[in-house]
Amino acid sequence: MKVTKKDKKKGHIAPIGATEIDISLISEDIHQPRKEFNQETLRELTETIKLRGVKSPISVRPDLDKPGTYIINHGARRYRASIKAGLTKIPAFIDTDYSEADQVIENLQRDDLTSREIADFIGRQLAGGKTKSEVARLIGKTNPYITMHATLLDLPDPLADAYRSGRCTDVTALYDLTRLYKAHKEEVITWLALSTQEEISRLDVYQFSQFLKLKKTLPSNSADDQASYAGGESNSTTTHNNDQKQSVPNSLLDSIYNLIKKDKRKPQDLMHNLSSDHKAFLQTKIKNYFEQGRNCSNIVQFTIKALQDGSFSAKGSGALQLIAFLHGMKRSESFDLMKILNEVAGQQEAG
Repeated sequence: MKVTKKDKKKGHIAPIGATEIDISLISEDIHQPRKEFNQETLRELTETIKLRGVKSPISVRPDLDKPGTYIINHGARRYRASIKAGLTKIPAFIDTDYSEADQVIENLQRDDLTSREIADFIGRQLAGGKTKSEVARLIGKTNPYITMHATLLDLPDPLADAYRSGRCTDVTALYDLTRLYKAHKEEVITWLALSTQEEISRLDVYQFSQFLKLKKTLPSNSADDQASYAGGESNSTTTHNNDQKQSVPNSLLDSIYNLIKKDKRKPQDLMHNLSSDHKAFLQTKIKNYFEQGRNCSNIVQFTIKALQDGSFSAKGSGALQLIAFLHGMKRSESFDLMKILNEVAGQQEAG
């Protein structure tokens, strides 16, 4: 399509289709779903454009509020890099039939949007009156996909902190954790405090949810009774009951071990941050293995079986349990939880 002199007088700078446009006439879309740009890859693109120019046109549409200028549909990285490279013009394809949904779809296909950017787009669509089903159809996603991303729009403060810090960026994990938070607020806050430096995965959240489900079914006589039940055995239980399967994930013990070993947290500080229920669980669980070491009649067979079923290992909950068991074998000392935890810290220093 050619541009006539009459068109130019009316302020039409370029025809619809592929052309070259003065960069000063182009601006970014303030509603562009993509907000984060990797500065290193942007620098690399700038150098490439200096050498070879822009090979793939950006997509723009006329700015109806400022006749003769354009808004970027797609290609903000190329636009920014071109400015940095000192270009005054940039190849562009003028597309008047382009929406924010198209921007999202294109970035989704290129895997260029963060979860938060997707959530922000969904939020704007919902605020504009669309239903979740309509938004899902708009960008070719499922209803659960929209629901999970919409969760990011109103995260509770502890979960928002975990997301912003990068500890938990998995949308499914955050969605499940938000549901747990609504039902078990204090437990979730304590759990998050125990794993300050650890990444939180879907599996972590699933295991934690299983622990909470089991805890809900425990006898409510006392925290010690619950902890004893959760540990699988009471303090007086002898070694012949070791065949009982433990159905509670050892995520609490794993977290404590990793915080001491990897993050060099002081055991006394960790104990101070634990809830009373978790202190009771930890006390009972570790003391149970201490007593088993003290009362064990066949140490070799017991140890082999514990290694086979995962009760003992070189790290995590298995390491804590093994250390407690070895302390009990000495028979001359009384149970001291802090002494066992400090030994884990001492191993870190020795290692």
